[in-house]
Amino acid sequence: MSQLEKDFHGVTLLQVYDRIADIFMEQVIPIDLQIEKLYRSNEQLIQTRDLILTRLISGEGAA
Repeated sequence: MSQLEKDFHGVTLLQVYDRIADIFMEQVIPIDLQIEKLYRSNEQLIQTRDLILTRLISGEGAA
């Protein structure tokens, strides 16, 4: 349940009860943290790929 709060630049805002907001945050925060972790991991993988690709193209490290 929610109650009508006010109009903000033509958009009606709703104020949710604290418990509903808490439940929502309990679900969203772990997802947001996982997104951040995956983003950082992806950045590291991109750097590694670029380093290895450069070495392969140049023939560096070939046996």
